[in-house]
Amino acid sequence: MITLPRSVCRLIDILETNGHEAFVVGGCVRDSLMGREPNDWDICTSARPEEMKTCFSDFPVIETGLKHGTLTILMDHQPFEITTYRIDGDYSDGRRPDQVTFTSSLTADLARRDFTINAMAYHPAAGLVDPFSGQRDLRHRTIQCVGTAVKRFEEDALRIMRAIRFASQLEFDIEGKTAAALDVCLPLLDQISSERIRIEFDKLLCGPGAMRVLAKYRQVIAHIIPEAKAMFDLDQRNPYHVYTVWDHTLHAVSHVKNTLVLKLAAFFHDIGKPGSMTMGEDGRGHFYRHELLSETLADHVMERLKYDNATRKTVTTLVREHGIVFRPDPKQARRLLARLGEEQLRLLIELEYADVKSQNPVYTDERVANIQAFSQIVDQVLAAEQCFSLRHMELRGKDLLSMGVPQGPEIGRILNALLEQVVEGKLPNEKKALTDAAKAMIASDKI
Repeated sequence: MITLPRSVCRLIDILETNGHEAFVVGGCVRDSLMGREPNDWDICTSARPEEMKTCFSDFPVIETGLKHGTLTILMDHQPFEITTYRIDGDYSDGRRPDQVTFTSSLTADLARRDFTINAMAYHPAAGLVDPFSGQRDLRHRTIQCVGTAVKRFEEDALRIMRAIRFASQLEFDIEGKTAAALDVCLPLLDQISSERIRIEFDKLLCGPGAMRVLAKYRQVIAHIIPEAKAMFDLDQRNPYHVYTVWDHTLHAVSHVKNTLVLKLAAFFHDIGKPGSMTMGEDGRGHFYRHELLSETLADHVMERLKYDNATRKTVTTLVREHGIVFRPDPKQARRLLARLGEEQLRLLIELEYADVKSQNPVYTDERVANIQAFSQIVDQVLAAEQCFSLRHMELRGKDLLSMGVPQGPEIGRILNALLEQVVEGKLPNEKKALTDAAKAMIASDKI
């Protein structure tokens, strides 16, 4: 039994009152059967687009995809997509059908969908319509294509990414023939826009099954991010590591908190290790300044996948800085707060936790304790409102103006020089001490 929202029931009633069939369909049915709250409710109907427009003439209607039979109806300030039953033609662009044929058959409409768990429909009176055994696959926790897997992927190669994304989000397995078709159809992903691939990759990374899926279907990741392939089987040959670079990365992804920037930072943080590995005379592997190469590679990948600038900047900053060894030292805390700000430093601490927890457990206790102690020091610095930025400093630009310093970059240079001394603990954050130090700088021109 699925409970439909009042607005959805009303939309179905309007269509039926006008002589048409209507069912909720797809992800909302899947999620409801799993006991999850659907993100949205999609409706399919036997009504043709023009008939739908007549049925909903009293409501705001957005012609979302009239050519493909989809309208968006605004009801109770919420958008609901309603699509005519259809049969898809060829997909020459690997994304959308060149043409669609409207049909009166719900089963024919469900037959065009990607996976069995998304090819179910429901009506409060008629119940569940499940011609492709999607409910069975839900019970077995299986992702399986409707019909022939290769054909489904050839129609829209993004379904390759959707398959592994669903496996991660739902913690399902991919059925054997569907999994085999992933490999066969991988080159088709080259037809798909970077933006669409990025969206699915992000959802995969944030899914609870990400570690297992990244390990099992790494060939898909290598296709969309070839820079990652060198990590796969690289033995680090270092006593601090018990995993290959790839397996260490997957553990870090699983350990980090579930926010996108942290998941991305964990994924990219060691991507530069293969290109920076050297072997010492002791037979140990070393990765000097690998975080800088990792930053460069991460930036290239994120640019290619069209990440927004804010996300890209935050992730690459975390990747660049992740080699810092934290100590329970207020001076270090003030320095890093000054350089990164509180928000990014908190993220970096979380990344470091995940990084260390993914190394050889024999050596992690002390490093974890240092990270915890450093985090507490950061809390203390913030609680005590210790000075680590110009906005906390007791001397202002207007004070320097009153001392005769001309408006311009010289004021900034003096203030930053004073701030550095305060952060280092060489100068108290007191107005008189700062004023005296500023006057001395001005007099000696040591700016």
